[in-house]
Amino acid sequence: MIYELPLPKSFEIFENLICDLANHTYKTSNFILYGRKGQNQKGIDIISCELNIIIQCKLRTINLFDRKTKLQFVQEIKRDIGNIFSNGFSPSKIIIATTIQNDTKIQDYLNTLLLTNGIACVIELWSWSKISNEIFLYSNIVNKYYPFRNNSVEIARIEVLNKSIYQKSDKNDRLFIFNNIKDRNQLPVFDFSFINNSDNTITLNSIEGFCETLAVARGGFPPRPNGILKPTKRFLIDFNFNYTDIDKQVIALKDPIFVYPKSPLRIQIQNQKPLINFYKIHFAFLFNNTIINSPELFFNSNFAYSGKIVNKIE
Repeated sequence: MIYELPLPKSFEIFENLICDLANHTYKTSNFILYGRKGQNQKGIDIISCELNIIIQCKLRTINLFDRKTKLQFVQEIKRDIGNIFSNGFSPSKIIIATTIQNDTKIQDYLNTLLLTNGIACVIELWSWSKISNEIFLYSNIVNKYYPFRNNSVEIARIEVLNKSIYQKSDKNDRLFIFNNIKDRNQLPVFDFSFINNSDNTITLNSIEGFCETLAVARGGFPPRPNGILKPTKRFLIDFNFNYTDIDKQVIALKDPIFVYPKSPLRIQIQNQKPLINFYKIHFAFLFNNTIINSPELFFNSNFAYSGKIVNKIE
């Protein structure tokens, strides 16, 4: 079972939660609610004039496996996007924050639509699984909206080391930029801290890593690492950096790791190549019968669109 937080009980709570999450993610306080219920909001629920980003919030419990329902949902989003541009807004990014399951083809289809119409804007679809995972980066948001939770284990902290090599962006909390420093170990270390909230001992049984190469063009060649490339950690992973498929790597645990009641656990995972190109990476941790997914971490670009051309929704 993949652990997710329960859905918000009202649209107002969901809207405020997304506004808080956007401000924390983009390290700003500029995201604000646009208008109020009953007003003509012009397809906008949340806006940042500073970053030129608009967010549409959709609290839904629909089944996207039903084609008719899926098409109706996409048509609703298209109307909202059309409303945004017809009212004189020209955002660089539109985020569709939803409580439905992840569907990359909807995101690809909407971006294809903008691309073929010559509109310089990117669509990001935030599924509830993505939102739920990323909320755990910020304990104040988790405790504000979910003061009482029934999950036994949570991610308490995430860092990417060496911090001087993988510098966190000052504009996006999930974006890290490779810095080619000589005489420093340039193999990235993913540093995870967990907390066992339960009164029972739990076990970590397996770890999976997922790496996706982003659809970003580079002028010239990537930098040639001139630092140290030496594995130093117990848990090693070796992403292949495929350009067509998501690369999945499994870290074999010969024996489970026991986490005692009300105790922390720290895991460090080192990739065996430096992250010099454009990637999106996340991990899945299997504790007992519960899978804890990490937030998506971006390297050298946070351009989330896959670049795939999708002209119709199946």
